[in-house]
Amino acid sequence: MSSLLPPYNLHLPTGNLPGAIRVLVVDDDPAVLYAYRKLIEKEGMTVDISANLEDAVRNVRRYDYLAVIADLRLAGIDNSDGLEILRVVQKECPGTKTILTTGYGSNDIEKTARNLGVSHYFKKPVQPSDILRVLREFHTGAFCPPSTKPA
Repeated sequence: MSSLLPPYNLHLPTGNLPGAIRVLVVDDDPAVLYAYRKLIEKEGMTVDISANLEDAVRNVRRYDYLAVIADLRLAGIDNSDGLEILRVVQKECPGTKTILTTGYGSNDIEKTARNLGVSHYFKKPVQPSDILRVLREFHTGAFCPPSTKPA
C-alpha cells in the first residue's frame, strides 16, 4: 500500500442523504478503492467501499445500491469472492446492477458471471471512463425497493 494515499476508513460510507445515488465498490486493493471513490464521488454519487466479502455482504444488506462494482478475487489468488457477491446481490436485491472486474478472467468465469446476472464484465485494467459511462447508463432508477431490506 502506498504511503502517499490519504488515510481513510474502508468501512465508512461517504454519506447517508435521503435519495442519494449509492454505489458499492469492493476490492482488496486500497489504492483501487480510493481511486474509484474519488472518481465516482465527482459524479455526485455516494460511494461505500468494502475490502472483503463479509463487509460487502453487510453493505448490500444495509443499503440500496444503484450498482455494485466488485473485483473477482479478494484476499488471495485462489478465490472468487466477486462471484459470491454477485450471488448475494442477485438474491437480495435483483434490481441492483453489477460490474465484475478481474485481472484473472477466463471464458468460464465470464460465463458464470453472466449466468449470475452481471451487468458488465471488465478485464483489468479498466478505464475510468468506462466505469463512469456504465454508471451513467445504470442511473435509470434501477434501485432495489426499500421494502426488501430487513429492518
